[in-house]
Amino acid sequence: MHQGCIAHCEPTGFFRTKALVHFACFTLFLFCSPLYAATVVITLQNGDRISGELVDETPTQLQIKTSYAAIIAVDKTQISQMQPSADSAQASNQQADVAPTATVASPVAETSAKQPWHLDVDISASNRRGKEQSDNLSISSDWELRDLAWRYSIGAEFDYEIKQNVRKAHKYSINPGLDYFYSEQVFGRAKLDYSYNFLAADYKNIDVSMGPGFSFFKDRDELRLELMALVGVKKAYFRGDEFLLALLGQRESIRFRFASLDYDYQYQLPATALEWYAKGSILKMLDQPIELLDFKYEVHNEMGVRYWLTDKIRLSWSVQHDWTGIDLVLSDGTVHPLDIKDIRQKLSIGASF
Repeated sequence: MHQGCIAHCEPTGFFRTKALVHFACFTLFLFCSPLYAATVVITLQNGDRISGELVDETPTQLQIKTSYAAIIAVDKTQISQMQPSADSAQASNQQADVAPTATVASPVAETSAKQPWHLDVDISASNRRGKEQSDNLSISSDWELRDLAWRYSIGAEFDYEIKQNVRKAHKYSINPGLDYFYSEQVFGRAKLDYSYNFLAADYKNIDVSMGPGFSFFKDRDELRLELMALVGVKKAYFRGDEFLLALLGQRESIRFRFASLDYDYQYQLPATALEWYAKGSILKMLDQPIELLDFKYEVHNEMGVRYWLTDKIRLSWSVQHDWTGIDLVLSDGTVHPLDIKDIRQKLSIGASF
């Protein structure tokens, strides 16, 4: 059935405030130091240390010029701590005639090592007045927190569209999930998918599923690919359509088991501000609760590209494709397809925290 979405979360709180304070302190040091570009010492998650000049920064990497190599790109997610080198700190202290500068943790390291969470929010809106009148608003958000072997996530979307004073779309969905990593690549997932469509006959869908997952390319920070094989139970609620209710035997809800393959793909193009992404699921029904209806599959896909204007703000273009395969099977064996398809393109502006 159809899935839409909602949500807006404000990334406020202790950890963000603390990270901002650290970032402000380190920024002041960089600009006050006579050695700018600053000489820094970076400690990685695996214990390795890199010393050199901080010459550039991208949304995902730091560019470090070392004495033993040209410029090294260090992924922010691998940084445990960043501090000014002893020589840099001494020069800064001599100029300012103050006590030695204390070690300052990188804001990236603070959120990555102690509170590795992120929040993405995208908003798309349009307003048209003239021969035709239309209004559209779409909001989506994704929040993720990694705590040792556990990973918590919540995805949400909201879609609303009016054309010629008639509602064409009005729906939302919320999708919390929980993962447990048995190793760096193997994990188990449990999730809930809840969607509500104010206009559709199948107005409410609740999916509960769980199963194993595998994370590829753990040694490549610019690339993420995860596959999940899940089994679960779907419950769909119906209203309004008398013909459909007659097919359902006047039942207002049905329940059936399913198996699905979910995927999540992201790729940051090296040395660019472009990022490709795709996510979705392919769901196959394992039983048929209605004799006259053959529920075959559901496909939900979204793919697109993001262009980072800054390390926080981005533009996104995406294509969303939803396809529900249903056949009406009459007593004489005649099959009538009742497939439901929806394809949408969306241009939005978003922020990542």
